[in-house]
Amino acid sequence: MLNLFKLNSNRLALATKKGVEKKTTKHFPSSVREWNNSIYVFNKNALNLIPSTTVSAMKIIKSYFSLFNNNIERKMRKKRLLLRFRRLSSNKIYVSNGEFKHTNNKVVITLYFFNRQKDNYLLTIKKWYLKTFFSASKNTKRLKNLSFNKNLIKKLNSISQKSIKALKKANNDKYLIVKALNTIDSSWNNNSLSDYVSKFYKKVLKKSLRKLQLYFYYKQLVYINKSKFNYTYLQYLKNHLESVYNKNVEFNLVNLKRFYLNSDILSEAITLKITRNRRKMLKYLNNLKNKVKTQKKKIFLGELRSTKNDVNLIDNKNTLENFVLNNLKYRHVTGFRLEAKGRLTRRYTASRSLSKLRYKGNLLDIDSSYRGLSSVLLKGNLKSNVQFTKLSSKSRIGSFGIKGWVSGN
Repeated sequence: MLNLFKLNSNRLALATKKGVEKKTTKHFPSSVREWNNSIYVFNKNALNLIPSTTVSAMKIIKSYFSLFNNNIERKMRKKRLLLRFRRLSSNKIYVSNGEFKHTNNKVVITLYFFNRQKDNYLLTIKKWYLKTFFSASKNTKRLKNLSFNKNLIKKLNSISQKSIKALKKANNDKYLIVKALNTIDSSWNNNSLSDYVSKFYKKVLKKSLRKLQLYFYYKQLVYINKSKFNYTYLQYLKNHLESVYNKNVEFNLVNLKRFYLNSDILSEAITLKITRNRRKMLKYLNNLKNKVKTQKKKIFLGELRSTKNDVNLIDNKNTLENFVLNNLKYRHVTGFRLEAKGRLTRRYTASRSLSKLRYKGNLLDIDSSYRGLSSVLLKGNLKSNVQFTKLSSKSRIGSFGIKGWVSGN
């Protein structure tokens, strides 16, 4: 104890020498962060229904965001996609576990989601159909500033001109073509090329219009994906949840730019990949380690805190937003840790279980580990700057579990 007191006193003396004020306030996260439910009821027996109600509510929410239009998707692919493979597909909207805040007359549900499906559709449009049907401005390459210009008309005109030239050439050389067709196909008895010309023209039209149809199908899928977050469709989800909770329901949807910003989404993404193809587990884990970008935050013994005078000095809205965002807590990802245990062997035999671990950065809290300040613990042993997720899944030879940690400072 004396050594700890001496260590803290040395840090305090070092901070005062540098002229930096020592931060004494402790950061207390919300109660929803700790148990995913914040509720107070007069009758304590009502608390027994909260876990089962939360599980059923999350099933309804995740099933809503996994809805799809089967009529459009059947036109885009030749073979029907089975429901089992659809559930294991990474082309979906990832939704984290909800944070439920209960009051007397309503429930506020906070959800973090990562829209991988929308990104995949836009990437496909940009890769295969953007150059054909759109012309981008010289200053930007974004999809928002694209316009449906004359490129499509020029493309279709060039296809029609090429087909007309081919037909004229076929008419000039019709005797040679008829002779060739007679030698190739013995059932060819018609000397005219009308049937051949009509078939040829139909093939040209099909090839030119198929690409345009697929482009509009992708545009419809993007619109369906965006409509899931509009109130016109969210009201039906709201009505179902209100019947479950017998209260009013409000949503707080947070769109994440990266999938590793939430431990639930990070663990679910790697669980789906391992379940789909267990033999590439090491490749998936290594790729995940390269994708996660951690930031080494500079360790200061004191931080600038915003006061009324500082806010009054800032007149510009953009500088005020940057000032507020720079002083937020836990906005940088400083590390992650992913642990997989269970039947993870490559062979289809019930051999012994394996354990694989990948981590990057660290899970330390800067306040408690470097500044010598006290910090809050969640659920008794979890740090306030760490998100923890535990998932399980099955394969043909057995089950396995995934544990994921994401830290921020």
